[in-house]
Amino acid sequence: MALVLPASGVVPDSTTLIGWWIQREEGWHTYWKHPGNVGLTPYLTWKLPDGYTVSNLQYPFPNRVQMAGVKAYGHYGETLYLAELKVPAIPKGSVVELSAKAVWMACSNVCLPQNAELSIRLPVQSSPVPDPVWDARFANFADRRPEAVPQPWELQAKEIGQFTKLSVTNAQLSQGEEIYFFGGDYLVCSDLEQRLRLTASGFELLVPKPTWPKENPTHLNGLLRISGGASSVRHYPIQVPLD
Repeated sequence: MALVLPASGVVPDSTTLIGWWIQREEGWHTYWKHPGNVGLTPYLTWKLPDGYTVSNLQYPFPNRVQMAGVKAYGHYGETLYLAELKVPAIPKGSVVELSAKAVWMACSNVCLPQNAELSIRLPVQSSPVPDPVWDARFANFADRRPEAVPQPWELQAKEIGQFTKLSVTNAQLSQGEEIYFFGGDYLVCSDLEQRLRLTASGFELLVPKPTWPKENPTHLNGLLRISGGASSVRHYPIQVPLD
């Protein structure tokens, strides 16, 4: 686990990316921005010199993970969380130290709340050299961000008893593609299966509500994953008004 940068240093009066790298032991997982029924969102509390700012973390695409038979949203293996780092107008040739307290929950057969103090020292340079390891990993993450919802799509969301129905029209799916919705804001029960029905012009997805849903939600939001078939895996951010 470490704070990492895609280059050898930072440039005065600029914006760059900074990463929080986690390598998990086999069989262990941590959680996504929206964990689901169980879990804790990983986060950093930064300690920065004057003039520096860091954006909110950008979380990689989630997978379904399982703890004691309960399914949730998270990550296995290696993960790189990214944030934008704004560097003030400081003298070249100096060295800056950035620190953060990391908090997360690691789960396998048991769950262990974890925290660590992380830091990184960076030279202030006029033209940093790309790091031979991290530059490619940062670029890979940038290539795997969600896509915008296709322009022809029309989306509707409606509460139906213990389910929320997401209807998508003008959406053409390839043979064998699978659809899953990772819900945000505790609007979807991550532990129950979702029901997909193909229609003449798209599809409908019934997603189960959690036992204790968010009160009076106005929108269904989360991340829609379409995978399988002849196409690669695609992710679309969804925010649809609830009828």
